[in-house]
Amino acid sequence: MLSRARAISIKDLLTAADKSTRSGRSRERHRRITLTAVSSGAARATSLLAMLVCVRLIVNHFGAERYALWATITSTVTLLVFADFGIGNGLLNAISESDGKNDREAAISYVSTGFFVLLAVALFAAFSLWFSYPFVPWARIFNLTSPVAIQEAGPAAAIFILCFLAQLPLGVVQRIQSGLQEGFFFQMWSAAGNLLGLLGLLAVIRFQAGLPFLVLAVAGAPVLSGLLNAATVFGVQRPWLRPRLDHISCAAARRILHFGFLFFIMQIAGAVGYQTDNLIIAQVCGATAVTQYAVPFRLFAIIPAVLSMVFVPLWPAYAEASARGDGEWVKATFRRSMLLGLAIAIPANLLLIALGRSIILLWVGPQIVPSFLLLVGLATWAVLVGISGPLAAFLNGIGFIRVQAICGVLMAMSNLALSIYLTRHIGISGVIYGSIASQIVFMFIPYFWYLPRLLSEVGSGVQTVFADSQRPSFMGIARDAD
Repeated sequence: MLSRARAISIKDLLTAADKSTRSGRSRERHRRITLTAVSSGAARATSLLAMLVCVRLIVNHFGAERYALWATITSTVTLLVFADFGIGNGLLNAISESDGKNDREAAISYVSTGFFVLLAVALFAAFSLWFSYPFVPWARIFNLTSPVAIQEAGPAAAIFILCFLAQLPLGVVQRIQSGLQEGFFFQMWSAAGNLLGLLGLLAVIRFQAGLPFLVLAVAGAPVLSGLLNAATVFGVQRPWLRPRLDHISCAAARRILHFGFLFFIMQIAGAVGYQTDNLIIAQVCGATAVTQYAVPFRLFAIIPAVLSMVFVPLWPAYAEASARGDGEWVKATFRRSMLLGLAIAIPANLLLIALGRSIILLWVGPQIVPSFLLLVGLATWAVLVGISGPLAAFLNGIGFIRVQAICGVLMAMSNLALSIYLTRHIGISGVIYGSIASQIVFMFIPYFWYLPRLLSEVGSGVQTVFADSQRPSFMGIARDAD
């Protein structure tokens, strides 16, 4: 994959390949994967730049308590993962399938149904906010003492929630672009939104505006960039794909909601399994111990984050290729992606084991000294994530979701129990070893048991995405799992 990426020139990146042949479709997929990965890196760089500038300016201008209020409100953006109930991911697979079959009518039906379902969810939530707003003790929720912060808490939170809800139906555009392997367009608009939010922040400080205006500038900028992106897609690039009420389909809704529900379960299981480490450490070892774990964890999380920029674009590419019957491309790309994950993750994490303490000493000072046991555990976890990325992209792309949802729930429950037990006995390292054991037993062993059969069916050209029975076409395998 790296050699193919190096072989792609700037001219090749900007010129679409002929999709009428298998070799042309292969080149086009690699072109779009490369574009999406590069643009994703640029978007993350602008996001990091905006965050670094924002923190310093907001602390200096608004003070510690109002900054804490802003940070607490905006940190809830992670709820976007759950707010669409997995509908976005179900729509992504549906769009990729329609693209693989060149079925415009199905694509219009999926987009229209997904958009209006998410619009209904957003409107219902906005009405609930309007009704409950006067009764919510905002100052108590954020534990505020400053009169200015108490006055601003409610309006700032309401503005953020409304911007958050506006992104739900607009998220359909992102899924369309991802499903069509054009995620680079969304990433460019995302980078523009980050820069626009930074300009809005500077304007708020320049005119001495309050915290609600700051939230509107920072949270409203992505909404504006999303609207412009939607206008470009539905007004210029693909006007035929514009959502229409008369194209809402019960069959499309059932398919999207069916797979969306499974994705939703996977998202919740992932949050429970991977986002509770700090909470467990705080409860078992005390709040001060969290820093001893969180800082080394951030160091080892860099490699998986970089790899994800390469592997995430493979998901819609697999779905489109599978629907089109290009099974050999799917198999070959999957094997290369697994080798790439191992080739990067293993040496990089061995290096971090050797140099981790020195890097952390230079980074934050002598107050954080991770144990060798913790470094080995974090490195092992990072290697597992390095190969789980391409594996998940493959399984999601071919529509093998039900087994992933079941395994995810089992992993989350065992991870929570085992992490608590190990933390009580070996200290803060217990949380990462609990995660490692749970992932191996409840995810990697089942996945690799199914993998030969899945690759065999993909290679045989069996259609794998959104079968007529509303399940993946691996019907025997799915029944076995049930």
